Amino acid sequence: MLHELFLLLSGHTSPILTPNGLPPDFPLVSPSERAILTSLSSLGHLHIALRTSCTKITTTHPSTIARAVASGIETHHLHAFRTQILTVERSILAHHNTSGTYDIVSLAKVLGGFEGWERTLGYLHGLTTAVLAKRLNGANIIDRLRADIHTGFPALEAVALHLLKVAETAWLREVASWVLYGRLPTSAWGAGADFFIAESDVGAPATDGEDDSASGALKEYTLKPTHLPSFLLAETATSILFIGRALSIIRLRGTTADTTSAATPSPEMSLLPSHLAHLRALSSPLNPHTLHTSIAAIRLSLSRHTLQTLLPAARIIDIVHVLREFFLLGRGEFAVALIHQSSEGVRNRWRRAAAPAPSMVVKEGEVSAILTRTWGVLAGLVGEEAVDERLDTARDLLYLSLAAAGGSSGTADSFKSHLVGVGVALNFHLTWPLELFLQAGDLEVYDGLFAYLVSVRKTQLRLQGLWRSRRPVRAGGALRGALKRRERAERGVWATASLAVFFLETVVEYWQGEVIAGEFGRLLVVLGDGVEDGPAAGAEDGEDDDVEMAEHDIWMDSGSAAEKETTHDHNPGTEPKKQQDPESLMRAHQLYLTRLRRGLFLADGVFAPLLKRFLIASDGLASAIEALLRRHESADLKREAEGEGAEGFAVRLCGDVRALLGRLVGRLQTMDEERDFIAGAEEEAEREGGKIDRLLMRLDLGNLVGDV
Repeated sequence: MLHELFLLLSGHTSPILTPNGLPPDFPLVSPSERAILTSLSSLGHLHIALRTSCTKITTTHPSTIARAVASGIETHHLHAFRTQILTVERSILAHHNTSGTYDIVSLAKVLGGFEGWERTLGYLHGLTTAVLAKRLNGANIIDRLRADIHTGFPALEAVALHLLKVAETAWLREVASWVLYGRLPTSAWGAGADFFIAESDVGAPATDGEDDSASGALKEYTLKPTHLPSFLLAETATSILFIGRALSIIRLRGTTADTTSAATPSPEMSLLPSHLAHLRALSSPLNPHTLHTSIAAIRLSLSRHTLQTLLPAARIIDIVHVLREFFLLGRGEFAVALIHQSSEGVRNRWRRAAAPAPSMVVKEGEVSAILTRTWGVLAGLVGEEAVDERLDTARDLLYLSLAAAGGSSGTADSFKSHLVGVGVALNFHLTWPLELFLQAGDLEVYDGLFAYLVSVRKTQLRLQGLWRSRRPVRAGGALRGALKRRERAERGVWATASLAVFFLETVVEYWQGEVIAGEFGRLLVVLGDGVEDGPAAGAEDGEDDDVEMAEHDIWMDSGSAAEKETTHDHNPGTEPKKQQDPESLMRAHQLYLTRLRRGLFLADGVFAPLLKRFLIASDGLASAIEALLRRHESADLKREAEGEGAEGFAVRLCGDVRALLGRLVGRLQTMDEERDFIAGAEEEAEREGGKIDRLLMRLDLGNLVGDV
């Protein structure tokens, strides 16, 4: 029996000692002995079940951290349990657990040799069962172990602390692979299967099993919220994402265009020992703020020694100006020329449609030719001898194409077909090293803003052009009365068109003069090329924006408290020099885009769709008025009166335009009230909510609401 017992405790099954203890009819066993044997039997079967679970986790679970924890249980805790079995056996052989003159083994003393192990093995079995049953990932396991530290049992606290150290060490290895080399941790289940950073769908995917550096395809990465440990601060996670992304781009594109020798280590690799030292200094349990300080130190080191050389400040400032002038229509002549060329293209297509063999399919070449002709118009405005560097940069980086099929179905996408009748996109050649600052997602936002702004501008220009086509007619006799009746009948039509023009002009002026110029000025302050709310904040056309950058570096402009701690000036009596790095600039730029979408009302789920309907209705009204003008011109040339009711269709459209205009104004009033209500600070209310009331005042709502 004793032999069977120790075989079971060592992890071997026993036909006699079942999980419930001895069979009921087993002879010569007292009730007290049966109870002790039952406890020892359950301990042995718990050992067997735990070994089975650990083996299954280490061989089948996709989580590297789960496999590390299971291996730690097997090699440390179960090994300690088996060592205790041998200790108890040796004590029996040495007659330490015997009683009486016949060397009878005391089961109570045997059970005492395993005191506390039933709770420990039970806890470990519960942990492994949860890992298998719930398919816990590494973040879930770390969070559970950090919670288990506080169970109140010292023995279980020691077990949880040990396994937490194993789990966090495995997690730090994954982080190190990313922040030191820019590579996702790999395993048999794929790259980064358990890591909180993964490839996104935006970048071009590489072939299976092929490294991105070999395929030449630039990948984009994103955070996986379900794989983020709870102790990891949000800003730390984004910093880790930025560091690895920058290193992966550098590895793919190369550090500099004029690398002298393959034997010369790249700057970021020369920083590897110091960066690794920051990670090695961390201890378990990981402290969120200590981890953030270490990651910030790595980020700033990479910035100072590599990124600021690859992407100078002047280059970033120049690019954000280009994005402002062309995507956000800061250069007014670009918007006018592009709309004119696109309208000409649409008219030419309709002329071809009247031919015997029409082709109504819009081709890629037709769309790209619109922008090509636009560049020609703008170059003519500049002159042959003048040099417009930003226009030249835009010609190199921007191109117009058909919008990709199956794209996102966001609100901005509904405006992409307004320019030429089919979905088009203004694209940006994202080249090295701009990839360190811009992401494909940022350019998608810019494209959506462009489609939104140019749609409004196109309708505004079309409505404004109606008055140029309206020619005064001098007539006498019977025709004079007909012309007066025409004027009276169409007065409401022209008033509605004028009202629509006034609304669009006021909104466009507000968008360009306050929202875009204001947010752009604040962005330039972060970049070190402007003074907030000063003349540079809103100026665009005709200004000399060149600044002396030799003694100014935007990478070293501002930063968080953690960054100041890692890189402060030790000279007495001097202020610590604040630090700025590309990640902070990326965050500022993305915040700028978010505020733009909010300030332009594109993020509002009510205003933007209403505006789209208003633009369509206004274009319909413009078409109806153009038809009326053609009809009037024909009748005036023949010097004859028109029939009654020619303006009926236009009058009906006026009702739709006025109704939509009233709903748009009502939505502006509602947004103004909502933003004032949720604004948390006076400054934020001024920036985010206080502007709408100024727009409403410019619209002269007392008269406008009464008219609509």
